[in-house]
Amino acid sequence: MVTALNVANNVLDKGFSEKIDISPMKLQKLIYLVYKEFYQNTGKTLFAEPFEVWKYGPVLRSVYDEFKQYGGNAIKDYCMETDGNIYLVNAEKSENFKSALDGTWQKYKRFDGIPLSEMTHKKGTAWWKAATAKKLYLSNEDILKEEPFIP
Repeated sequence: MVTALNVANNVLDKGFSEKIDISPMKLQKLIYLVYKEFYQNTGKTLFAEPFEVWKYGPVLRSVYDEFKQYGGNAIKDYCMETDGNIYLVNAEKSENFKSALDGTWQKYKRFDGIPLSEMTHKKGTAWWKAATAKKLYLSNEDILKEEPFIP
């Protein structure tokens, strides 16, 4: 089963290989965008953990807890599981995941966390709808219907 932290490792792997810094906020937003792209293209959720409504946009608690020690700085390491291994989603086994990951990365890799956060805050987004309704979590139905962000 794919977890949000596995997807985080895939995003970090892209950043590390291209020497592009990824802060915890940027990571949260990139994972959200990968999730959204995958979900909209397949009708299937990528992982079970819900996105929480936080001040700066959608947040996955597990990803926040794992990388919060970096604050606003670039993340330097992958998420290591309790068994000492680092797990990534095998993108070669899922064309839909590979497409969502690669497409999101190419479109948004040059943006920092704040501009990405601003994209998730626009009126009508899944985050905006949940925040306006004072909900704790984004609705998958709203994510599915969300319009693409224009970089």
